[in-house]
Amino acid sequence: MKSMVFLALLLLAPVAARANDTAYTALRVLGKRDAAALNNVVEVRGRMGAPQPDVWKVVVDDKQARGGVREVEVQRGRIVAERTPMSRGLGSRMNFNQLNLDSDGVFTVVNQEAQKQNIAFDHLDYLLKAGTGGGAPVWEVQLYEGSASAGRMAIAADSGSILDAALVRANGGSRIPREDYQPIDRRPLPDEERGGQKRWSEPGESFQGPDDFFHRLGKRFERRGNQLKNFFRN
Repeated sequence: MKSMVFLALLLLAPVAARANDTAYTALRVLGKRDAAALNNVVEVRGRMGAPQPDVWKVVVDDKQARGGVREVEVQRGRIVAERTPMSRGLGSRMNFNQLNLDSDGVFTVVNQEAQKQNIAFDHLDYLLKAGTGGGAPVWEVQLYEGSASAGRMAIAADSGSILDAALVRANGGSRIPREDYQPIDRRPLPDEERGGQKRWSEPGESFQGPDDFFHRLGKRFERRGNQLKNFFRN
C-alpha cells in the first residue's frame, strides 16, 4: 500500500481509530499524576502506530523504584499499567524545553517524505529519546509494510529536520542516501504573545506547575505543526 493511499484511508477511518493519544497526551496524563516524573523521563515509546499507537510507554529514571526505573503505559487518556523492572539500561533524561514536535507532527514529516520517495508503509514504531551529549530530543521512527521493514528515520524534535534516514523503496529496496533530505525551517519559534495579567511562565523560567508546563509545550507543538503545514504546502 502506498503511503498516500494509507493517509487517505486514515482520513476516512472511524472516530474510534483516530482517538489514540499522541505522545504529548501521554506525557500530560503522567504529569497530572506525578509532575516530578516529567523531569526524569528518558524515553517515550509507541508501537504499531497507524498513525498513532494504541499504547504509549513512558520510561522514567526513578531512584526510588526497584531497579531504578519505572515504566508507565498510557492508553486513551489514562494510565493502564505501571512496572518497575529489576534492571534496564537507561539513556539520558530529556529536556522538554527543546521539544517542539509531537508524534502527529512526526507522522506528517514521515508521510510526506515517504510520498516523495515512493516508499510504502502501513505502520510506525516511535521512540523519543535525548539527543547525543544532552542535545535536543530526537524521534527515531521505524517504518513497516506488514511485517517487513520499510526503513527508519531520525527526526529532530526541536525543528522537525530529518537527521538521518535509510528507507526501502517499494520497487526493490535501495537505500536513500542522507544527502537527499532537506531540513525543515530551523528558525527559532517566536515567544508566545501574552496580554493582560500574566498566568504562564516565560521561556527560560522555571515551570510553575504541570498546567504551566503543558501550556507552554502545547503552544510549541501548535506553532511547529503550523510551520510543518506551511512547509509542505509550498
